[in-house]
Amino acid sequence: MLESSDYIVRGYGRNDRIVYGSGGVIPTVGIAARAETLFERDDIAYIHVRSARNNCYQCRIERA
Repeated sequence: MLESSDYIVRGYGRNDRIVYGSGGVIPTVGIAARAETLFERDDIAYIHVRSARNNCYQCRIERA
């Protein structure tokens, strides 16, 4: 992972559903900052990082 120039970073709720409006294509160097911003929202339970090219799952980011 992290070999591409950008990834989709998308928030999910406690009900394991996408939180619409939370996703976006983010440069690799900005993934951590975007995750921090998403976790400021109470409706985001966890985050998926996916390939920006094929939407393939890469990893899940959990709250600390």
